[in-house]
Amino acid sequence: MADDALPFDPTRGSAVALAQAQVAAILAIAADAIISLDESLCITLFNDGAAQIFGYSKEEILGQRLDLLIPERMRANHRHHVADFSASPVPSKKMGERQEIFARRKDGSEFPAEASIAKQVINGRRVYMVVLRDVTERRQAEVALAAANGALEARVADRTRALEAEIRRREETHAALIQAQRMEAFGQLTGGIAHDFNNLLTIITGNLELLGNEHSQLHQAAFLKRATDAAEMGAALTRRLLTFARRRHLMPQILDVNELILNLTEILQRSLGEPVSLTTVLAGSAWRIRADRSELENAILNLALNARDAMPAGGNLVIESRNVTAEQAGLSPDGEFVLISVSDTGDGMPPEVLERAFEPFFTTKEPGRGTGLGLSSVYGFAEQSGGHVTIDSAPGRGATINLYLPRAAEVSQDTGVVAEAVPLSENSEVVLVVEDNPDVRELTMQRVEGLGYVVREAENGRAAVAILKSGEAIDIVLSDIVMAGGLSGYELGRWVQANRPSIPVLLTTGYAAEEARPDAADFPILRKPYKRAELANALRDALAARAV
Repeated sequence: MADDALPFDPTRGSAVALAQAQVAAILAIAADAIISLDESLCITLFNDGAAQIFGYSKEEILGQRLDLLIPERMRANHRHHVADFSASPVPSKKMGERQEIFARRKDGSEFPAEASIAKQVINGRRVYMVVLRDVTERRQAEVALAAANGALEARVADRTRALEAEIRRREETHAALIQAQRMEAFGQLTGGIAHDFNNLLTIITGNLELLGNEHSQLHQAAFLKRATDAAEMGAALTRRLLTFARRRHLMPQILDVNELILNLTEILQRSLGEPVSLTTVLAGSAWRIRADRSELENAILNLALNARDAMPAGGNLVIESRNVTAEQAGLSPDGEFVLISVSDTGDGMPPEVLERAFEPFFTTKEPGRGTGLGLSSVYGFAEQSGGHVTIDSAPGRGATINLYLPRAAEVSQDTGVVAEAVPLSENSEVVLVVEDNPDVRELTMQRVEGLGYVVREAENGRAAVAILKSGEAIDIVLSDIVMAGGLSGYELGRWVQANRPSIPVLLTTGYAAEEARPDAADFPILRKPYKRAELANALRDALAARAV
């Protein structure tokens, strides 16, 4: 025998057996199809993975031609590719190097697949080894992802067009409001002048009539007539001025001050520019007021733009809403008011400027940059609405404009569409926002601040733990689940439960798989993307659960 010529090796038989056992195990556990073919492309090996994918048993398939596993429409083309591969010097082609193919199951159904193929010559005969993978799920996921991306792109395009249209509308409305302010102030001024001028003309014309009765000479009568005609022309002019100066009636309606301020935030941020940081501090239970919406929007815009001009190098602008009584506001008579204050960190006003700030056409700006009508129109709106406006300012400490508007006695039933109820912070609770994406973190902080909360930030779970370890007063943790930095939202939540158990944890995620984890039931989860109302309700519910 041929083995007799080899040196005796007692381990050789066991090594061969071990290798055969390992190969058999690989064939048995492989999820991919592993198929061996002879030179005639007949199947000589068909593992369990292949049987699972194609639906054939080994007894049914061994000895059959490979064509049985290929759709009939593709068989000729496949034989051509195999012939080219057989004649080429390339020993193998791996998945990814070949185009995606289609295979055929026993029931006749087709499925997309990827395959690797290798060739060898054993004992003078060519054999082929094929590893095939069913990629149906991946293809379906790619198609679904492409469809989702297409839908998302369409939605983004629609929202972008809508946003651009809204920005244009608001800019046009803002320009119209500014023009209306100028005309309103000019109308007030001309109305007052016309009234006084008419009084003077009355005196002149009356006295001319008296003189006319006493002087009958022809030449004197002509003089008197010319003077009388001129006086009548002046009277006609004042009537036209009074017609122009007639003030339009305000159209008061029941308003939610917080909603109105938040709706203005976007246009304010665009108008203020990057050097100015805008913050809103809104009362969680602000009373409703009865006022003209466009005039109130105009007043807030004017105050914000004035504050911007007072901070040419940038600074902080804070818009605040608060409920106050007449006693707290130093007003009379008694009553309840909603205070809207606009504060800046500019240079402030000296006393001589403060005394004249509400005068029409008074301005400290350079010629051509201001009309001096902004504060005077805000003052007129407040007074006509039954409220009041004050200024608190001094050189070096900025300025705060306080606009007091009376609380509505009752809510009208014809105020239009009622906005979705959004619960705001009642006690300015401190929210620790934990998010590793800086853009998402900044957006989340702005949204949380817009709900009346005080915000602290942490760039990842470890930074959040450091803040919590410091003992800083935190009322609730709002954290993403999947974060860089070695600590997930779940792990952060468990740390808080163990070390600061009085602090509730609200988690957010955009990954559905994270919600299937066993520890997902330990924390409330807010799914991304979420609306403002959903965020507000989730924070309120988490804080309420802590209080129970």
